[in-house]
Amino acid sequence: MTFKLTRITAEEMRVAAAGVHALPAEQSAAWDEFDKRCGRKVFGRYAFSKGNNVLAVVALSEYDIRGVKFLWAKKGPVWFRSQSPSNEQALRDALVEEVRKVDPKVAFIRLHAKYSAPDLRDLLQTLTYDRTVLVNTGRGDQEEILQHMPKDGRRSVRRSIKRITEGGAQAKDLTGISRKDFESLYRVLCETADRDGVSVHPADVYWNMLDALGPDCARLFGVEYEGEIVAWLIALVNDRRACAYYGAHSQKGREVLASEYLDFWAARKLGEEGVETLDLMGVDSTRCPELYNLGIYKRRFAKDDVEVDGAWDLPVRRATYNALVAAKRGKETIRRGSKLAKVALGKHR
Repeated sequence: MTFKLTRITAEEMRVAAAGVHALPAEQSAAWDEFDKRCGRKVFGRYAFSKGNNVLAVVALSEYDIRGVKFLWAKKGPVWFRSQSPSNEQALRDALVEEVRKVDPKVAFIRLHAKYSAPDLRDLLQTLTYDRTVLVNTGRGDQEEILQHMPKDGRRSVRRSIKRITEGGAQAKDLTGISRKDFESLYRVLCETADRDGVSVHPADVYWNMLDALGPDCARLFGVEYEGEIVAWLIALVNDRRACAYYGAHSQKGREVLASEYLDFWAARKLGEEGVETLDLMGVDSTRCPELYNLGIYKRRFAKDDVEVDGAWDLPVRRATYNALVAAKRGKETIRRGSKLAKVALGKHR
């Protein structure tokens, strides 16, 4: 039997996955409007089959980097069965052939794979992860959620509950908040970014995610303390699965351990609504040690990590992709040289 790659609709993709595998929000039709607001569009959706069996489905969105076009299958392909190294390779070969035929300008495809392979490259930019933590929502029962956590996690969450109660803070479902009211939450995010030394998107990116995906898919939870929101979390929900996509907490929120309490409260709230797990979106592994400190925190919420498919770049136009890699290395060399020069200058002052 031979492999076949077939273009399908969003509805056909949903039907193919129904009862077999939960579709991530990023691979569902709900993501299309958010892509549109970000100036992107769906390149195509495909079913990958062998004989009469659909092995995987994938949705690809169009992106660009430095004016070079690439495709990104966020959290895709979604495999239903037979995810072997050879089948992953066959799917990638089929995608490269299809993309070259449909749009020769595409330089590479960013997608997820369980197995490393010679045709895959580490990401040109941004981080990936291949292990994560899934919080068991315990159908909304607080004690059941705690039972699925390690001992130090239970102790930590109970401490946060005590601090929240004593401080008079309160968790709230903020889904449906107005664009104007979101500005105060964005300031909390900017404070978090300044403190942790990371960058943030413009406020419209987060707002558009909430507004475009809608309240059924994009939920917003927060902790109010002394009249202001001191911690918040955007959770994306699809097919009874949720993931903690973005979050922030202010220095004031630390007084009542607002962030830790909110992760627990959000899991409980979602569990009451039938959601089974809350994915905390990545912990450290050999491939991504940068997530070590976050991993220490997130592992409080589950006794074991869960393996997931990490993201890779799949070159389509190899010369163009190699040029992007060379440009990145040159930029990094210049940056390192600039830092060394500043250090040397400092020594002679």
